[in-house]
Amino acid sequence: MTTTLARPLTGNRPTTFGATVARLRRRRGLSQVVCANLVGRSETWLAKVEHDRIPVDRLSVLRDLARVLGVDLAALIEVAP
Repeated sequence: MTTTLARPLTGNRPTTFGATVARLRRRRGLSQVVCANLVGRSETWLAKVEHDRIPVDRLSVLRDLARVLGVDLAALIEVAP
């Protein structure tokens, strides 16, 4: 089941893409290792994404990430940089 994702806010500041990915991953009960493997990436890659050190710049990877996190692709793209 996929869910929609309202643009998350922290106070008046928008939450970063990486923080959103980390929150959604934890909400699904996934470790970084498991989530990264399901997306077909390394744990190091996912940690860098979650800390906003690298962007997710491929639609195919965003699609896989949305599937694993259980959210709509359009909603995830909305918070992507």
